[in-house]
Amino acid sequence: MARRRAHLWLLLVAVAAAPIASCARTPLADRLPAVDAGVSPMPVAERCNGVDDDLDGRVDEGFVDDQGRYVSDDHCGACDAPCTAASVGATEASCQLIADAPRCVATQCPGGTAPSSTGRCLSLLGALCLPCVDDADCGDSSAVRCAVVGGERRCVVGCELGCPDGYTCDGGSCLPSGGSCTCGPSDAFTVACALETPGGGRCTGQAVCDHGVLGACEGRDEVCNGVDDDCDGKVDEGFVDALGAYSVDVRNCGQCGVDCTTKLSPGGPLVCGGDPRSPSCVLHCPDLDDGLQVGDHVDADGDLANGCECVVSSLVDAPGPDGAVGSSLDVNCDGADGDARDGFYVSTAGDDAAVGSPSAPLRTIGEAVSRAQATLGGDPSARRLDVYVAAGTYTESVRLPDSVKLHGGYRADFRARSATGFQVVVRAPADTDAPGGAALVSLDAGARPTLAENVVFIGRDAVDPSQPAFGAVFVDPGPSLTLRGLTIVAGVGARGLPGADAAAGASSKPGESGDAPRAAVEGAVHQCLRTAANVAHGGRLGSNVCGGVDVSGGAGGQGGCPAFAERAGGGRSGHAAPGGGAGAGGQGGQGSGGPITGSDCPGGGVCCGLADFSVPNPFEGPSSGEPGAGGGPGQGGDACTDPLGRFDADV
Repeated sequence: MARRRAHLWLLLVAVAAAPIASCARTPLADRLPAVDAGVSPMPVAERCNGVDDDLDGRVDEGFVDDQGRYVSDDHCGACDAPCTAASVGATEASCQLIADAPRCVATQCPGGTAPSSTGRCLSLLGALCLPCVDDADCGDSSAVRCAVVGGERRCVVGCELGCPDGYTCDGGSCLPSGGSCTCGPSDAFTVACALETPGGGRCTGQAVCDHGVLGACEGRDEVCNGVDDDCDGKVDEGFVDALGAYSVDVRNCGQCGVDCTTKLSPGGPLVCGGDPRSPSCVLHCPDLDDGLQVGDHVDADGDLANGCECVVSSLVDAPGPDGAVGSSLDVNCDGADGDARDGFYVSTAGDDAAVGSPSAPLRTIGEAVSRAQATLGGDPSARRLDVYVAAGTYTESVRLPDSVKLHGGYRADFRARSATGFQVVVRAPADTDAPGGAALVSLDAGARPTLAENVVFIGRDAVDPSQPAFGAVFVDPGPSLTLRGLTIVAGVGARGLPGADAAAGASSKPGESGDAPRAAVEGAVHQCLRTAANVAHGGRLGSNVCGGVDVSGGAGGQGGCPAFAERAGGGRSGHAAPGGGAGAGGQGGQGSGGPITGSDCPGGGVCCGLADFSVPNPFEGPSSGEPGAGGGPGQGGDACTDPLGRFDADV
């Protein structure tokens, strides 16, 4: 009970506390006292705490810049984050902006260290001589960079940091005293290094380390290995001749490592010779010790068993003649017909990656022709314009340019020639782009001596309608083009496309039937009246115009009242061109009389029976119209602009 009384007292106190006003009614809300939310704050000095202490509407002014970044040394990046030298390993530091963000940055570093891109002092001497490709491999300090040291790319440090023992300041950088990061004071060895060739390429050289002193990077001695050892831009010089053939060293004949001195021969020692562009070990022939001369005996076929079998009869070997064999064909004894230095040789057993010599022939005629043509733009003494082709079938379309001479009909070793015995057949492939599927194409050839001989060329059959088929195509040949002993066979041409339909002829108007039979119109005494009403018209004519000429038929005849022996109207003649023979219209029939009456009849009445009608004698009945005569020759139709066609060669 006491508890309830206490609550009542509090309520009474609250009510009693309200001021007593007039008797007018006042809203309860206006009569209750306001509720105080708390004591109003007082402004104080601004501190770095993220609060507006001085109540000026700004937070932490004096500690942040205009963009609100904490950039003071005592509050670097945030409140109560002081920037100290010790925090970045420096002797002095300050708060600075790095990448638009406040960061404590070293402004002075101890000896042997330098500021990094992060602002800390780092020891950079540890980067000395580290392998590198570019500056990024040496760290993020501008005081360290990647440079060439003793022919190697190594990290170097600027002298401003002080150079450690074993290093000297050279050109502003601390470099090894011996000139190399690899060569130490107690070392003695040879190290690989990089050189530049005269053409700007890179080449591997060598440098000698001699107890801490590294010598200059130099090329090595050239050896036969297919590599530019001495870095002079040339490969295997001293082992190859002016043609690029390995003929100089008997121990590296034809290629590196082929040693003729190790091969045994019953005929005597071997030397490097034979094919001038692809040499091999051949028998030593004493006649060659003083150079090649007419009358010398030479080992041209490479057969060690038959000795120096070839006798030089001329130093100039022109292709041919047909039917010759051995030294009768190879008169200069260089191993093949023609001058083996100045020609390309092709065989079905060859390889288009080879040098194109008699013992290393090419595989396709096209590759040989292409290489021959390429020599036209160089030194005239280095031209190789003759192409010699061994027997076989070659599936290709050959394009013969000006100045190239193509010779077929050779044995596989090019030491025998017979156009019929060693037949060369060139057959155009199914996918050739030669015009008309030709096996031989030549454009503007013959301004200078150009030749094709002793080859069978067979073109491809046409593929598409109206497509021609050719065995060979020559466009604008010159006077110096020679074709000799060729057989050219064209493929089968395609059928032509159907001709376009002619224009439709003018329509004709068919004839119409004549009048239907009807009773005659008679007079009072039953006589047929000779008026238009008793005229029966025959068929109406059919009309037609051909080539502007009226060739219509004639109208039919007409009949009227009959009279004895009187003819009905005949048909009209047809129409024809002037001088033509139009058909004549048929004649009308004669009328007959009947029945017969008179004294000749028995009893004087009407005669009956076979003599009911009287027929004229002679009687001529109606006839059909005559057919028109044959028309004259028609005018020729419109042909093509060029009825014989034309050939646009795109070769």
